[in-house]
Amino acid sequence: MKNIIPGLVASMGIAAIVLWGKHQISFLETVSPLLISIALGIVISHALPNGWKFRLASGLNVAKGTVLRTAIVLYGFNITFQAFADIGLYGVLSAVIMVATILCVGVWLGRRLFGLDTEQSILVAAGSAICGAAAVAAFEPIINAKPHKVLTAISTVVVFGTLSMLMLPILLELVPLTHHQYGLWAGVSIHEVAQVVVAGDAISESAAHIAVLEKMFRVVLLVPVLLIVAIWTKYRFQGSNVSTVEKRITVPWFAFLFIGVIVINSLEILPSSFIDILSSVAMYLLCVAMAALGILTHFSVIKQGGLQAFGLATILFVLLLVLGFGLAAFG
Repeated sequence: MKNIIPGLVASMGIAAIVLWGKHQISFLETVSPLLISIALGIVISHALPNGWKFRLASGLNVAKGTVLRTAIVLYGFNITFQAFADIGLYGVLSAVIMVATILCVGVWLGRRLFGLDTEQSILVAAGSAICGAAAVAAFEPIINAKPHKVLTAISTVVVFGTLSMLMLPILLELVPLTHHQYGLWAGVSIHEVAQVVVAGDAISESAAHIAVLEKMFRVVLLVPVLLIVAIWTKYRFQGSNVSTVEKRITVPWFAFLFIGVIVINSLEILPSSFIDILSSVAMYLLCVAMAALGILTHFSVIKQGGLQAFGLATILFVLLLVLGFGLAAFG
């Protein structure tokens, strides 16, 4: 037990500093706290002697494992099922089409065109298709991804999600979409929830409402996608020796708990003030996990596949905008 304390304390301290800084430093308000956490972790990683890293390792692994899964579960307190009635059946189908298309195209292109391994391709595709950094973090324990691959995928989400957030309000001036259609476009195309909020608010309150609901349904799709990837992982390694298969198969139980939390939140049995606290705790724990990943990462390995990952993310970014517009225009 004592072995995990130093690493946990280090990760928790970094996360606390990041969230405090976002409220104190104005230009950090628009930057994902998850990216800041992992970046600060990397800085500390390069400053620490190897002996200190060894002492922190046990706690850091707990932070990027158990703490991360707990954060994903609590993230469900941001969602209620009844809210999805406003996006209608077409909105639901649009989200399913987008997520399925980006995931399949992303994994195929990553492996065939850019020469990325399967894990990196899945992380980049999942971050683009579902819910940005949170999706990347959720897939990390499922596919046993190395920290530098997680960082690369999150970086693509930040870069192209920010571009989408800035471009969509401008593009609306050039295309004949209603505010409802624009909300669908933003919700089905932009990477991060916070980025969707900004892009929606830039147009109108009604556009923001639809955009956030559409985005949240994409978040819910994280659960079936995690299950599919877990099953696919088993199939992929079924020809390996037993010890390898047992090591690689991870049943995403936290995904079922995530749905359970959404059900509880939908029943409205908890005070809204308490829900707000739990949502804040979820973000804090996500930052703790990202800080741990940062400390476990070194720049020397980030270069592996970095350029190819951004090439893949560029194509997915264009596909998100074009397919998203097509879905919105017919909505």
